[in-house]
Amino acid sequence: MTKPIIGVLSSRTYHPSVGPMPVLAEYVNRTYCAGVEKGGGIPLIIPVTSDREQLTRLLSLCQGLLLPGGEDVDPCFYGEDPLPVLGTVDHETDQCWIWAVEIAVEKKLPIFGICRGLQLANVALGGSLWQDLSLKNKEHFLHYQHQNRASLLHEVSICPDSRLANLLGAEAIYTNTMHHQCAKEPGRGLTVTARTRDGIPEAMESADGQILLVQWHPEELLESEPRMLALFEDLVKRALQNL
Repeated sequence: MTKPIIGVLSSRTYHPSVGPMPVLAEYVNRTYCAGVEKGGGIPLIIPVTSDREQLTRLLSLCQGLLLPGGEDVDPCFYGEDPLPVLGTVDHETDQCWIWAVEIAVEKKLPIFGICRGLQLANVALGGSLWQDLSLKNKEHFLHYQHQNRASLLHEVSICPDSRLANLLGAEAIYTNTMHHQCAKEPGRGLTVTARTRDGIPEAMESADGQILLVQWHPEELLESEPRMLALFEDLVKRALQNL
């Protein structure tokens, strides 16, 4: 069977161990690519670019798009000034990812967003974020775990009629958690379909099935919670329709 190519957006960081000076590097955690491969697809890492035409050509090679986790989203993209609780941002990377979402929507590529990927996709579609969970709920639970990334920390309640509930075969599931921001106003066409008991949005999706976004990290849970593989298999299955 022909496997679809899934574009995986990269982030940037300064690599401290190459030569005498730090070097700016593009990276994607291996677990994202492994998730795509285990789901039946071929991952293609997409570098950060300030050239939208170049990005369009790269995405023309892909049948689906994965937005991984990473740094905070620059609040200028949702019309807010930075607050003291904001973490590190990369404006150029955010702009590239926003373009990628816009291009994928236009080309009708299936989109799967994880953690930062949820937040960035929501912003790309006109939504907004809480710059820190404390601004949403001062009594929020722990959402940035100190345990192993494969540890299941909190329970997420899922809307029973959602695509997510159908894929996971459950209306409640335990997940890991590694974020300090969350969605505020949903972007165009997006609906919140899962939350924790403290009211923090944990998943969003579009009614047409093109977009599925989760706030946790399923790529780290393929052994500790095998049902998470269904999220990658779903992305690949949807991408097959573009071959």
